[in-house]
Amino acid sequence: MKRKLTLLVLSFVLLVFLTGNSSSHEESIYPQLKLFAKVIAIVQQNYVEKVEIKDLIEGALKGMLSSLDPYSEFMTPQEYEDMKIETEGKFGGVGMVITSEKGIITVVSPIEDTPAFKAGIKPRDKIIEIEGESTKGWSTRKAAHRLRGKPGTKVNFKVWREGENGVKSFTITREIIKIKSVKGPEIFDDRIAYIRLIAFRERVDKELKTALDKVKESNISALILDLRNNPGGLLDEAVKVSDLFLPQGKPIVYTQGREKSKRNDYFSTTAPYFTSPYPIVIMVNKGSASASEIVAGALHAWGTGVLLGEKTFGKGSVQSILPVEDNYTLRLTTARYYTPAGVCIEGDGLVPDIEVNLKPEEEEKVIKAFLEGKKEEDIQLQKALEFLRREIDKSKTVSKN
Repeated sequence: MKRKLTLLVLSFVLLVFLTGNSSSHEESIYPQLKLFAKVIAIVQQNYVEKVEIKDLIEGALKGMLSSLDPYSEFMTPQEYEDMKIETEGKFGGVGMVITSEKGIITVVSPIEDTPAFKAGIKPRDKIIEIEGESTKGWSTRKAAHRLRGKPGTKVNFKVWREGENGVKSFTITREIIKIKSVKGPEIFDDRIAYIRLIAFRERVDKELKTALDKVKESNISALILDLRNNPGGLLDEAVKVSDLFLPQGKPIVYTQGREKSKRNDYFSTTAPYFTSPYPIVIMVNKGSASASEIVAGALHAWGTGVLLGEKTFGKGSVQSILPVEDNYTLRLTTARYYTPAGVCIEGDGLVPDIEVNLKPEEEEKVIKAFLEGKKEEDIQLQKALEFLRREIDKSKTVSKN
């Protein structure tokens, strides 16, 4: 009787769910929903421990969304609150952005000046174990939750790193992560400015404007914009940052959904806030993702920027937050990013004009250079400076002739 009642209730709920759909759609989906209801009833009746329908439904929905791609997810009210804390740029943890690739928790990028960055975590590290438990099949949300915790406490995890033998173990002390979006400017040779964008959080365009004002006051016209290990952030901020460098009316990025009508185009709306007689060098690496790739792709498409470094991560999908009911929420991939040149960022990333790929030991050297402020040991930065020096000297030669 209990089993029949469960099936009846679930069947009724699923039929309500179908209300408003066409009859042909009902015919194709109902057998699968009926199967779903039967499986829940069997599990609830026969599983070795008592399970609640609510927990089974939540688990099923999580599995359904995670099967779509690494970024779509079904969020409980608490998970939605956790996500909002992340986007505010202040949270407790180790300081890295992660995703899931083929069911493996993968580091997009460590965030500069955080425990993860200082410990030597690298983009593309595969987190295979947290606190002695395998992460195989974990969602990104579950892994992020396990990595977070009370500031001052430690978390143990293991990573597998491509190109290096063996598994690396890390013990990192959690901190309150406060993300500063912009660093700089620093001036090289009294003629080249260097600004680093760490993340695309709220008001990053205003922080960058302040840095660019200092560049203008120094009468500097050559610029290096460093987007390495920048995991991205807010689409609107990426558009605003691109707008600072592009002429009015230029396409910056467009998003394309499943239907042709689901296209949104973003354009520069003002005259450029900063211009340079030389190409702006945009430094990228395999930790540059999402909003970083939008900015790099836009400036490159219009000849404003030269890309230097390594191929970017390739995170070019748009997630929309869609409310369901009772404070449950979907984070669903609804579109993909495309550069003005029509290049889809998702999966492929951007290939630099000037490739400066680093060996593992060189990566360690660059991380150390960041931590100790030794810019002369940053191989990729030195290549960027060399390029701009040549461009400046070339223009002087042309003007003399």
